[in-house]
Amino acid sequence: MKKGFLIAGAVLVFAGLALMIGAAAGVGFDFARLGTAEYETNTYTPGEGFHSIEIDTDESDIEFRTSEDGTCRVVCTELEKARHQVSVENGILKITRDDRREWSDRLMLFSNSQSVTVYLPLPSDGYESLNVVSGTGDVLIPGGFTFGSITVTGGTGEVTCNASASGTVRIGTSTGGIRMNSASAGSIELKVSTGKIQLGEIACRETLSVSVGTGKTLAEDVTCGSFVSEGSTGSLTLKNAAVSGNIRVRRSTGDIRLENCDAAEIEVRTTTGDVTGSLRSAKVFAVQTNTGSVRVPDTVTGGKCEIRTSTGDVRIEIAGS
Repeated sequence: MKKGFLIAGAVLVFAGLALMIGAAAGVGFDFARLGTAEYETNTYTPGEGFHSIEIDTDESDIEFRTSEDGTCRVVCTELEKARHQVSVENGILKITRDDRREWSDRLMLFSNSQSVTVYLPLPSDGYESLNVVSGTGDVLIPGGFTFGSITVTGGTGEVTCNASASGTVRIGTSTGGIRMNSASAGSIELKVSTGKIQLGEIACRETLSVSVGTGKTLAEDVTCGSFVSEGSTGSLTLKNAAVSGNIRVRRSTGDIRLENCDAAEIEVRTTTGDVTGSLRSAKVFAVQTNTGSVRVPDTVTGGKCEIRTSTGDVRIEIAGS
């Protein structure tokens, strides 16, 4: 009897799998089409002027675009029971989601992509501030926009910020990556747990700070007052960096590469990672390693370059020498 129940159960399981595969094939394996939730696309127009922007939505992709007609509109692909609210309060454009779903509405195996697209005019003096809170969605802030400050708090989504700020840019994610390109700011603070950070053509008057857990960091063509990077097992590659102040890097097991870089002083500390690369000008080297090999120039002029590692190798040269 027990064996018969097992056979019957196995037959039902395989029958269910066959039905699922057949349904998926019927929609071209576009699983979002199997979802039962009702989606709609709505356009909201604030109707008032504003100087700052605040967005708080946990499941939607967020994208900014230039308004061709000079008026602001917000286009949302959203759930029927979780629409967005768009309003202007005290000169701040606020976009939030009014989630009225019951627990049963959240039991969805497959779902479509939700999005918030903000079409913004380009004022000559930019906007005062931008504050975005996102969960699983991606955030895209293209170049051409300027703000007094930019703050983005994300979760698992990717954040791409090519806009500039006269003040501070702060971006933090959990497992999502961060990308910045062709942007400038007074100061920049970037933080991820397991995501990757990629920077290109960045001008920062003060401190450029990069903090990672196990993610990799690649920064190229960077100009800043000081460069600070801390992390656990993530590697760092810094290329063509001109730092007027100090470079300070600390890692546990990640490799560190400085390629064609320069700074007044350099401090690098890692445990098992290698430290390699080239500098633009002579430095006074102070290198300490336990089991790793060391090869650095025997120069006695310039700022201090202190490198400490346990089992990692150290190989640094002066470019052009």
